[in-house]
Amino acid sequence: MTTPLVVSPPPGYDPAMTEPRRIFAFGDIHGRRDRLAALLGRLTIMDPDALLVFLGDYIDRGAESRQVIDELLALREKRPDTVFLMGNHEAALARFAASCSPDDLRQMRALGFQATLDSYGASPGTCGIAFMPPEHRAFFAGLSRWFTAGPFVFCHSPIPCGVDPDAAGEVGLDGLLSGRGLDTPGWAEAWAASGKTLIFGHVPLESPLVAPGLIGVDTGAGVLTAVELPDVRFHHA
Repeated sequence: MTTPLVVSPPPGYDPAMTEPRRIFAFGDIHGRRDRLAALLGRLTIMDPDALLVFLGDYIDRGAESRQVIDELLALREKRPDTVFLMGNHEAALARFAASCSPDDLRQMRALGFQATLDSYGASPGTCGIAFMPPEHRAFFAGLSRWFTAGPFVFCHSPIPCGVDPDAAGEVGLDGLLSGRGLDTPGWAEAWAASGKTLIFGHVPLESPLVAPGLIGVDTGAGVLTAVELPDVRFHHA
């Protein structure tokens, strides 16, 4: 078990503004049920009452996408207030589910969809995601675009400060969830000045990012990371 890394809270962080309940926010899983189960097992024992927030990208690339969704559905049965957000891979899946388009399928394959198909023992044919069990299709259809709790804003990707993902159309949503705007001039400064902290995945980093107004928790293919809030403590599997 990796020892959690403790860092100083971002500048502007006000403990008085936080929710009293502990939060664990999980980065991109990408079909790695083994890492998910290991991290969940530790954190749910640590605090059975914590709020769990998943930042999206549950599927593709790893060999166990179906098993990841089974694990998350079982978790929701035990902890129905768990928050599941949409990643850019799930947004692409939703487009393919609606269109059954060969163009959308090609985009999915470029994202690593073959590993997802293999985990279901399926080929997409012309019926979109009809190969998935109904409860899995319902899970994907019910994903939220973002979530807020106290001073924390949770979204799959680093979205611009002040943008409402719920107001985005399909094309705009794809741009938001696929964006990696960390270097956009003024973007980080806007979050630092907002009094809020954005918690995001999607941008793979060698170690978690902590900056004024920003916490990034996607640590790439080798490690699954969750951030504990409000203490800003990281846990890995």
